[in-house]
Amino acid sequence: MLFDTIAPIYALFFNYQVRYYRKVLDRMKDWIDVDEHNKILDFGCGTGALSYALQERGLEVVGVDTSAGMLRRAKNKLQDTGVKLIKIEPGEDLPFDDDSFDLAISSFVIHGLKPEERRKVYGELSRVSKADIVFHDYNRNRSIITDIAEYLERGDYFNFIKVAEGEMKEFFDSVRIVDVDKRAAWYIIKKARDGCDKG
Repeated sequence: MLFDTIAPIYALFFNYQVRYYRKVLDRMKDWIDVDEHNKILDFGCGTGALSYALQERGLEVVGVDTSAGMLRRAKNKLQDTGVKLIKIEPGEDLPFDDDSFDLAISSFVIHGLKPEERRKVYGELSRVSKADIVFHDYNRNRSIITDIAEYLERGDYFNFIKVAEGEMKEFFDSVRIVDVDKRAAWYIIKKARDGCDKG
């Protein structure tokens, strides 16, 4: 698996990513104040930088990822933090009851999934989150470095940044897109309407 292979490289940027997420969480307080939530799901937690930034605010955090390599790095980085880490398989139902979390958040994951995989994720995060869901991901301001990296990862990045808003609006009651920096945004969405899952 690609992400197992590149996990050591991602881990080198852990401290930088933690600082970045701290700033973003503070910057976005007017849109969603994560401190008002108790239990948060970090979907696609990678090496654990976002989980770390969330738990140091006193939140209960559960991180899930499909990559065993990423989770090994996360366990090392998050030891003694109380963050619970769980390995999941691609496309499987999440191992949580309905409404298990106050907030579900996913950072730089959804763009790498194919449309049918994204719809599965939309449905599952809607099921396990009581209220809001946040996708922290690319906006339309592309860079050549990102284009190259995403081409090598062979995800759906190039399609995602064209269709993200429309696709989410087909699935969710409301979608609000707020830029968090020059090339990234928070896609803030509500739980799916009954029967609105198109997957």
